[in-house]
Amino acid sequence: MEKKKSFNINCAVCDARQVQESTLAAYDAVNINCSALLVNKAAAEVMAKYNVSVNTAQTLDIPGDVRASIINGKAEIHPGQAMPEEKILLIVNGKLDIAPGSEEILKHYLNITVNGAVTCPESMVQLLSTGTINGRVASYPDGCIQLKSTAILDRTFHLRAKQDGHYYASGRVVALSPDINFENLTAKNVRFTTPHLLVAESLAEAAVPLFDDRADITVLPDGCAYVSGDAVLDETLLHRYGGKLYIRGDLMVSQESGPCLEKVSFLQVNGNVLAVKSMAEEFQAMKAVYNGLRIVGGTLVEDREGLLVTRALLEEAVDGLSVTGCANVTFQDDVSPELIREKLVNIWDCASIYCNQEQRGVLETLVEDVAYIGSMRREKEKNEEEDASLVTAINAIQYVL
Repeated sequence: MEKKKSFNINCAVCDARQVQESTLAAYDAVNINCSALLVNKAAAEVMAKYNVSVNTAQTLDIPGDVRASIINGKAEIHPGQAMPEEKILLIVNGKLDIAPGSEEILKHYLNITVNGAVTCPESMVQLLSTGTINGRVASYPDGCIQLKSTAILDRTFHLRAKQDGHYYASGRVVALSPDINFENLTAKNVRFTTPHLLVAESLAEAAVPLFDDRADITVLPDGCAYVSGDAVLDETLLHRYGGKLYIRGDLMVSQESGPCLEKVSFLQVNGNVLAVKSMAEEFQAMKAVYNGLRIVGGTLVEDREGLLVTRALLEEAVDGLSVTGCANVTFQDDVSPELIREKLVNIWDCASIYCNQEQRGVLETLVEDVAYIGSMRREKEKNEEEDASLVTAINAIQYVL
């Protein structure tokens, strides 16, 4: 039986405006998976003649002479930047910040597509109606002075603040320092617009009137510290921040965290808590605030391309083993189901788990968000069947067909 040829294209943007019949005719099937497909009338007619399958978030009919500009990460449009000499299709895979006064520059873009977030003044939101925003549009009142996404106020802010200044932070304003002079800011008629305010209890009465009514307000005890990102509850964390903590991320509570728990008088975790089995009950007694709690083993293996689980690895895991974020996890045949049941706490967010039939029965009760569990031999056979066709594959950010 003659093997079929297929062409698989996986990319963020596929530009098919110059596609040739000879390219498509060379394959029995062409599969395009992309966020945006660029075509024109002629290209669409050519593709319709062949077995072309398209899976895309949007198809853009763009003239062939329009240049496509693709930015991965953060992009800015602001007054003073060079005006494009020709019409441009702008695709941003990340965050786009449009500064006030950029109206004329926006007119030079035929289309703007953002796979992420957009920040702009309220008066400019309507200028984005002809584009595609696959994410959140964060708009702020015209005339605002932009701060960092997370703006942490300190005792010098009132000295720098402008008279009648209207400040905007796209993420949050953190006002926990005891020497922030909100009375002085009030005298200067300073205002803030932000989705979220974190404020110390003693400052709340003076601070809240300066913020937009739509702000979500979290009042924290005096002396509470703001910790940006994930953290491990240990002596280093407490030495730097003290015993009152607001953590914007996940928190790991390990076996070594035991002596630290009694030193923490307040704890709020914006993300999830990962607590080892031996510490879970003691941690829950703290009455901390958090989004979710996951019990994990004392040995946590994460973010590996491949992991071989041996008898020794399990036996030496004093407080159990947890595995997360690994592409391939393989259990040696001599690892008994009883040892797995005794020592393995859980496995989550992994692509494939290779094991024998006896091991599988136990593992299926301990896994979460795992694509495949079973014999490596069966998986290989499956892949060989899928590879019976001659496949040409392209993986790229942008591909011109």
